[in-house]
Amino acid sequence: MDNFQHPVPGKLATAIVICCYSDKRWDILNKAIEAAARQVPAADEIVVIVDHNPALALRLRAKRFETPVRIVENIHPPGLSGARNTGISVSRGEVILFLDDDAVSDRDLLATLVRQLEDPSVLGAVSAIRPLWETDRPSWFPDEFLWTLGCTYRGLHPGPVRNLIGASMCIRRDVFDHTGGFDSGLGRTAKALPLGCEETELCIRATRALPHGRFVFEPSSGSDHAIPADRATWKYFLHRCWAEGLSKASLSLMAGSGEALASEKTYMTRTLPQGVMRGFADMLLGQPSGFLRAVALGAGLAATAAGFALGRTRAALTRPFTSVPARALEPVE
Repeated sequence: MDNFQHPVPGKLATAIVICCYSDKRWDILNKAIEAAARQVPAADEIVVIVDHNPALALRLRAKRFETPVRIVENIHPPGLSGARNTGISVSRGEVILFLDDDAVSDRDLLATLVRQLEDPSVLGAVSAIRPLWETDRPSWFPDEFLWTLGCTYRGLHPGPVRNLIGASMCIRRDVFDHTGGFDSGLGRTAKALPLGCEETELCIRATRALPHGRFVFEPSSGSDHAIPADRATWKYFLHRCWAEGLSKASLSLMAGSGEALASEKTYMTRTLPQGVMRGFADMLLGQPSGFLRAVALGAGLAATAAGFALGRTRAALTRPFTSVPARALEPVE
């Protein structure tokens, strides 16, 4: 069923796309959908993409929501990139707000990000993404590494950014018309090692195709991103850093090291050293957690670097990396 509400003249038509894949996230998924339905002003359409889970799609179709919600199954390869590309194909909004299935948005999130896109040079915008811990936040977890949880991290400043963070981002449809969709060679899947960087690759590709455009970070509104207990562990932290290194290795081969690693160079030379100094300063002030955060900063950097080195070495010993960007996405009724 088409739930598109035609916008008033002069107003950008908006779509909210939420991608989901697991029944285990049922409760938080419903909260995410309900929050999307309560945006002020409302989106012109809400589309939930189910990633190759027919039982979940059936369960969602049987549920009554406050406002019309369209449930669509992923028509592309399994994974987040394929699900998002399906959302692009089936939605009709000029602006698409992508939300994770475990991200509960503020009521003014859509309006805040759409205001940024009233500037025609802005291709997309990302909001603040706050961690919503299922358990107490670990004392050792550094703000500088909140990106491992898909959240806004220390060192990310309001204004122009190289790339968006996928949990709560708004992108013009024109970007996809010019550059194609998300690269299914990078997007996360339910079963594989959590490789990512699909948002980074898309943003780099978009700014190459549209050199006068830019992406921005606007933190005045945001989403609460659920963090389950199994992600508040050293094991997950180091595993996620390792996977990020592998992803960045693939991205650097696709986009070139200059653009792929430009933000990381500033992060490594400024943000991380400042974080270590803060940690040791807190330790001297009698806060043992400061030392643990400093250790986590070093360990996270080492794990990321090791993953990157392995990824580049594998590429050198085997065939060149090939990606699978979804180009020229066709509308689907």
